[in-house]
Amino acid sequence: MGPEVYPLTREKALHVLGSIEDYGVVSVDVDNAASILDDTLSSNEEKLQYARRILDDGNVDKAVLVVRDNEGILVIKMENVVEIRVVVRNYRRLMQDLSLEVG
Repeated sequence: MGPEVYPLTREKALHVLGSIEDYGVVSVDVDNAASILDDTLSSNEEKLQYARRILDDGNVDKAVLVVRDNEGILVIKMENVVEIRVVVRNYRRLMQDLSLEVG
């Protein structure tokens, strides 16, 4: 079975990122083409703090929850410059909290 993709509004994406630790964060990746700071961050906590800070300053172009291989991946893209990916363990609860249909 291939990945399932669930589009999210900007508001839902920002809300989820604010409490993403509640869903068992496995990994965080922030890719900011306009900065090298993201390359210096090592812990998931540092990366989440950085992601939240840059989200406050920019426009979300696209936000989705991708479910694949028993993991949920929150993907947020901003202004074709920043991509944030947060892998969570408890994606089913996240889907329920977002009122997404669990497949």
